[in-house]
Amino acid sequence: MSHHRYAPYSKLHQYFSLFLITAFLFSSSAEAVSHRHKRTQSHAQKTPLGKVTLTSQPGTALENTARLLNQSDMNFAIQRNEQPLLLIGSLNLSSTKRPKNVLFTQIQTASLCGSGGCSTTGYIKRNNQWVKVLDAVTGDITVEKATHKGMHDLSVSAADVWRWNGKTYVETQRGPALKGLKQSIEKHQQKKL
Repeated sequence: MSHHRYAPYSKLHQYFSLFLITAFLFSSSAEAVSHRHKRTQSHAQKTPLGKVTLTSQPGTALENTARLLNQSDMNFAIQRNEQPLLLIGSLNLSSTKRPKNVLFTQIQTASLCGSGGCSTTGYIKRNNQWVKVLDAVTGDITVEKATHKGMHDLSVSAADVWRWNGKTYVETQRGPALKGLKQSIEKHQQKKL
């Protein structure tokens, strides 16, 4: 009989204990989540902003513009009985409050893509005309946090860094001077004949 007398107290005590344990676990897991989130944010500050993503966008105004800008390359592929695939992407690369969208284009065909992949070209609209600002780079393009003259730097295949000089993107890592290379190759070829 005495066992039943304390049963309601035991149930209440169990519920209260369960509530306290749940509250403790919830506050601990919330603290762990917020701590993990802080770590992720500080890591994100050191990483690039992201890769330039190119997709097929048939029938869009941007795709029509890209076709006009790349008409000669498209025609070159078509003349070789190839079906060129046009990939495009558009990003605001401005580091200021004034947006500057760059239109990235890439044509994929057997005759236009080499062993290193297909080349990507970038255009920016200036005075209502599209101007080429990134000329035929091959590899993945990543937008970096670093900026120069109001635009984000670009890295290509994680090796070459391209910086904005105020008018266009220029490669900052140039290869060694190859003075006289053409003449040297021609002399070598003549010796073999």
